[in-house]
Amino acid sequence: MSTNPDGRAYDAIIIGGGPGGVACGALLAKSGVRTLLLEKNSRTGGKAITVESKGFRYELGPKLQVPMRGPAFAPLFAELGIEARFHPIPLEAAAMVYRGRSGAYKTKITGQSTGMDPAPFFELWELDESEREPAARVLAEMVLMPEETLATLDNVTLHDWLQTREVPYPLYSYLAMHANASLAEPIDLVAASEQIRILKQIAAAGGGGYYTGGFGSLFEAITDAFVAGGGTLRTRQRVERIIVEGGRATGVATADGVFTAPIVISNAGIQPTVLKLVGEERFDPSYAAYVRSLVPGWGFTGVRYFLNQRAMQHCMYMVYADDTWWNVERFERARAGQIPDEVIMFMTVPSNFDTNMAPPGKQCIIAGTICSPDPEAKEIAALWQRMDEMMARLFPDAWAALDSMDREGPADVSSLSRDHVLPGQGGECVGIGQIAGQCGALKPSPRSPIEGLYLVGGDAGSGGMGTHQATDSGMKVARMVLEDRAARQLAPA
Repeated sequence: MSTNPDGRAYDAIIIGGGPGGVACGALLAKSGVRTLLLEKNSRTGGKAITVESKGFRYELGPKLQVPMRGPAFAPLFAELGIEARFHPIPLEAAAMVYRGRSGAYKTKITGQSTGMDPAPFFELWELDESEREPAARVLAEMVLMPEETLATLDNVTLHDWLQTREVPYPLYSYLAMHANASLAEPIDLVAASEQIRILKQIAAAGGGGYYTGGFGSLFEAITDAFVAGGGTLRTRQRVERIIVEGGRATGVATADGVFTAPIVISNAGIQPTVLKLVGEERFDPSYAAYVRSLVPGWGFTGVRYFLNQRAMQHCMYMVYADDTWWNVERFERARAGQIPDEVIMFMTVPSNFDTNMAPPGKQCIIAGTICSPDPEAKEIAALWQRMDEMMARLFPDAWAALDSMDREGPADVSSLSRDHVLPGQGGECVGIGQIAGQCGALKPSPRSPIEGLYLVGGDAGSGGMGTHQATDSGMKVARMVLEDRAARQLAPA
């Protein structure tokens, strides 16, 4: 007899309605799996929700889609039969704002929908003729790299890979900034395979994109498909414990009672799942030690600037200099209180994609910079101050039109998404498994050592940027669960 408080029988329970959780749930429900999705917040979408306030609609941090053409959402929406609700908006051009050898910030508008034309970058970087050929050679090697070669670089940092090539420093600086902005990782930790794969996607399928109604519109559509397929959604439902009996997952405990199912899929992050929701004593000590050893990605702290008039022309801005991106050494200095005078700034303007994202004649700028994932990080307020100072100096028209602002840091991200269970962990921008030795073929497996317990989202099962990675993981884990169920059903009693 079911012990579920709502009296329903479930085949699978999903913990967390981030991109991976809702994608997995919608596909399972469509396949006839009686699925319960438990979300601790009032809505699904995780870190990628779109919120509304005073007529503005915006994400909590700057977000764009990579790849722009053919992201994981496209096949997911097709498989769910909801293509009519998929409305991508391409990023035709981006403003790259760079302070290089001249000592002054300069701006170049680079095409995004047709790949990476290096000419504007070479001009922005002030490369002389002797530097352009080696820079073009390295870029070409990356964007043309075959998959079999990429697969050999899971255990090599991008820094180390570049050290074996002739790389003009402005190109190295750009790639270091890119590691910070695209994966929230330092160039001397990020896996070369992961970063090069993203650059290949940008070159082949465009460098960014957005959606009508914001990213939240995607999760509303997927969640609707989940419910329409027979799935059960319970929001404001925090899972306190994953129940393990006889070496297999049998359900979850919440404040409202125990929900049972032979399959539990966690979108709560591998470290919170193993170390808190299950308890490391339930695992082999070597696996628990492995989970503890996984290095969290960095965080991205944001400021939202609400303007009373239109002041920003472009949809995306990337502001950086050779001394503003962070490697491990610079990160440690900032954590010790040595905050640099300037920081990288990644900014999006949602209403420049979709005019309905702001009241007529107004704008919201979503700005962010790299930071520690630690919810208790002390440097966050100083980073906000640096962003404010740079906005006032580099974008005076926007600063003059400033009506109000609000901010978020890793503590807010952790509260919205994964619990803080280890020192320095919880407020990750993406997740775990993007550094050399922990991504690609070396990324955590979606199958946990406990039978019936799976992991989904940015920590397991896929790769690439943000929502694409998490959604692709959701699709792969759904197929894995369906294959495992079929195998069990066919197995002799």
